[in-house]
Amino acid sequence: MSETPSSRSSIGSLIASRRRRREGTGQSAGTSSPPPEPGLRTRLLRTGEAVFEGHVFDPAEPDRRFVVEFLLDGRPFGLARAELFDPTLGPSGGDACHGFAFHPDSALVAHSRTAALRLANADAILGDELDLSNGTDFAPSAAPGGHVAWCGGLRLSGWVRRGSAPFPPLVEAYADGARIAWARADRWRSVSRGGSETPEPGFDLALPRAFADGRAHRIELFCEGRPLPGSPVTVIAFADGLRDHLLQAAETEAEEEALRGAFFDAAFPDAVPFAAFAEWRKRFPLPPTPCQPKGPVAVVALGEDGAEETLSGPGLEIAGGWIGAALPEAGRPGRFDPADLSRFLQTDAVDCETVMFLPAGSAIHAHAADRLLGALEDDPTAAIAYGDICLAAEDGSLHPLALPAFDYERALEQGSGAFAFAMRKSAAIEAARRGLGDLLGLFLAPLDTSGPSRSVHLHVPGFAVTVPLAALPAPEVALDAVRAHLAARQVEAEVSPRLSPTLPALRIRREAGPRSLTVLLDVGDDGQAIEPALEALEPARSACELGLLVIGAFPLPEERRERLGLEGIDFLEASESASRSRRLGEGVTQAKGDLVCILDARLRSFSPDWLSELLSRMAEPDIGAVGPVILDAENHVAEAGLRLRPRGLPAPLFAGLPASDPGHGDALLVSRQAAALGDGCLLTRRADFLALGGFDPLLFPEHLGVVDYCLKLQALGRRVLLTPDATLTRSASRPKPDPAALAREEERLRARWPEVLARDPFGSPLLDRGAHPTSGLAWPPGDLSPRRPSVPPARFVPPGW
Repeated sequence: MSETPSSRSSIGSLIASRRRRREGTGQSAGTSSPPPEPGLRTRLLRTGEAVFEGHVFDPAEPDRRFVVEFLLDGRPFGLARAELFDPTLGPSGGDACHGFAFHPDSALVAHSRTAALRLANADAILGDELDLSNGTDFAPSAAPGGHVAWCGGLRLSGWVRRGSAPFPPLVEAYADGARIAWARADRWRSVSRGGSETPEPGFDLALPRAFADGRAHRIELFCEGRPLPGSPVTVIAFADGLRDHLLQAAETEAEEEALRGAFFDAAFPDAVPFAAFAEWRKRFPLPPTPCQPKGPVAVVALGEDGAEETLSGPGLEIAGGWIGAALPEAGRPGRFDPADLSRFLQTDAVDCETVMFLPAGSAIHAHAADRLLGALEDDPTAAIAYGDICLAAEDGSLHPLALPAFDYERALEQGSGAFAFAMRKSAAIEAARRGLGDLLGLFLAPLDTSGPSRSVHLHVPGFAVTVPLAALPAPEVALDAVRAHLAARQVEAEVSPRLSPTLPALRIRREAGPRSLTVLLDVGDDGQAIEPALEALEPARSACELGLLVIGAFPLPEERRERLGLEGIDFLEASESASRSRRLGEGVTQAKGDLVCILDARLRSFSPDWLSELLSRMAEPDIGAVGPVILDAENHVAEAGLRLRPRGLPAPLFAGLPASDPGHGDALLVSRQAAALGDGCLLTRRADFLALGGFDPLLFPEHLGVVDYCLKLQALGRRVLLTPDATLTRSASRPKPDPAALAREEERLRARWPEVLARDPFGSPLLDRGAHPTSGLAWPPGDLSPRRPSVPPARFVPPGW
């Protein structure tokens, strides 16, 4: 398309305006040398014979980094970006990463009279000059006295500043107040700060094998009694690594092989394909539970065909004994007469406190019953416990179905968890009294009055029951059960069946009610993205009333701004130095709606109702955020929620699958909860966003702010949903992030949310922990303790982490 004179003028004025802004910051070359900006806080200290340290920052824009030039006797001798951590900075310094360090040649320093600092490409001196003729009375250095980091597995590594302790200094590791390991810093590490490499005493420390249990452990490190920077460290390790196996097999002569094993563990995820399920089950059988049921248990087989095999199976070796009954189907397959259940529980099973429900023809696995019953025994606030399922095809092949912690939305739309479970008898009798005569109705019964805000379901990880595909409930039975449940809760919704290859599936569309909504269209620094993004949004604007706020990190010509205003579109000019998190936070602050939808300008939709679908999912008051499925240009899944991982960045679920693929357990076909959503599209309540501080601009300035926000919502008791009925497509590839910045945010996420990363409530500890979480079985599985869909509060992470 040819460029019109008016567009050339607009682009030219835009470039000129951006050049003027950059020249005003002193961060680009220009013909003039403006004075430093007012309000800057600077400090320059001499901390060694030829070491100069300090900081430069603007309290009004704590995200901003400055490039500074070091001068000796007025002549430049070095440039540096002021981004080192300086612990002397107060709260006004943001993340406190505004420090610098210069190491000029000592001979030059000896023959110089003054040292000074200025912004790059500016003439004016920042602060006062240092007089170098006053001897060697040096100021304390802001450099850290050491560092420790988790290297994966059970290994910690770090260094200690020379002179801070006698050589070789002793490094000790503590957990829960007890010393668990120690090492001497008796080797050398090259440490970089301010462009200078210095050798410092280094150490490697191995934790005891007992800590390789798949749980998050908080390890404190001390050097000669003083805490090391980077401590405490969160360690999430798993047993059976190849390196550990080789070391255990052949002690000293295995060192060479152990090195190869360590490389293998780092390069390949600890998982095997689903095709190896039989071998995997033999290697990792269900462990027995330490908490045994105290009395007899009622076992109910639904249906008569195969009930005898179910009630005589070897897995029903329950510690407290059991009493069984087969309930005949009534009306349609999958239903039973509630009176039959009530009669059995109040007569033959009168001494039982718990009842297990199994479809006729299913087989419970060894130790599974005791694990489910023990979980209820150990947690008196829980009403139902369920495990993972093996689906048996007609040819006898087994297909593992690994489930999340209780997911209310997925339970409604798919019945996951309701195929076989244990339930307190009192709750079962109450459900039967109300006329509930199917497994899904019983499974949802404790929530008929309270709704999903009451967490009474326990997921006990482990493949507990084998269920024939023919025994799964018919869609009509699930349809009736969900309609009755929503009616009991007085929730108006349209419930309809979905096409699904294996499991029953429904679609639920609630009445959203009147809401005020603002879409925040984030175009970043790409002014050319505005027009195509607005054009793509037009069908959604026609389908529902919304306000529209475009956020750009550039000045917009006044003529273009007025033209947007006539179309009912506001424009927010964010600071060029502001991070993405701060930019979007400013946008939410200025939004006028009750709800805000944060949308990347590169996303497109070919359906006008994607936004109304997101709005309908927000009808429940406990929903904190909703996101769509995002596809790439080839119609493959780019992101359908995120799986949190013990080590590494959160992994996009089902990435690379065709859009038509149902995913593991048909999860791509139904709405479900996710621990976190990506940063492409997010619908949330403005009040929640502001109350929780939105996307943290200090800890997660660019990449993981949405993940942190989703976890904050869930710690508050909100749910985060992913709906397959709204899909967006990326029109352009995303720019590659800065690896160093991404790694810093990853470390902060692990420090802030260690328990959740170790046990993602909506991932399975039985599935691959690598970059493709649903592509195989974890080797070994993670923590198999009973769990709920809850997120603990965030841990405090100090500035500069």
